[in-house]
Amino acid sequence: MPASSSGPATGLLLALLAFAPAHAGDATTASAGTLSGLLAQRGYDTVPMRRYGEAHLAVEVRINGVAGTFLIDTGAGRTVIDRARQARFADGRQADASSGLQATGAGAGNLAIATLPGSRLAIGDYRDDDFTAHFLALDHVTAAFAQRGLPAIDGVLGADVLDRGQAVIDYPHLRLHLRNPAAPAASVSH
Repeated sequence: MPASSSGPATGLLLALLAFAPAHAGDATTASAGTLSGLLAQRGYDTVPMRRYGEAHLAVEVRINGVAGTFLIDTGAGRTVIDRARQARFADGRQADASSGLQATGAGAGNLAIATLPGSRLAIGDYRDDDFTAHFLALDHVTAAFAQRGLPAIDGVLGADVLDRGQAVIDYPHLRLHLRNPAAPAASVSH
């Protein structure tokens, strides 16, 4: 969550931080079920993650009803789909290659991004039915993973979705928690 965020997400983070030290020594109350339960009360869905290689986390993402493997990258400004898989995820529509958007970072220089507004994104029960899909050549990423004997990824889940979904990443239990934008705010009882 960005440092500039405020409101319900910040309150939730503070509530979690306040809760954790009081029960840090109690393995039963510090279980993943407690975090999942607390977040579920606040409209979050829990999605399993899996390790991808030595240092990455991956999650299944559906774009326009098509499932794919996406790496979670909190440093990526937006969620992108590998341009080599564009036909598979574009739902029979043509992406706009003249968007003027460019990506930098990840050792790839400036790369053009094609956009496909009006796409549908789903991660577990998390939904965004007015998602703009972004297509970017991920050849350099695919090549690096191939050198390590790993299969190609379909895309990268970036900060646009993680921020909108007020993501909570539970590394020890390999769970990603996302809150649907339309989920009603739960009251916090003390």
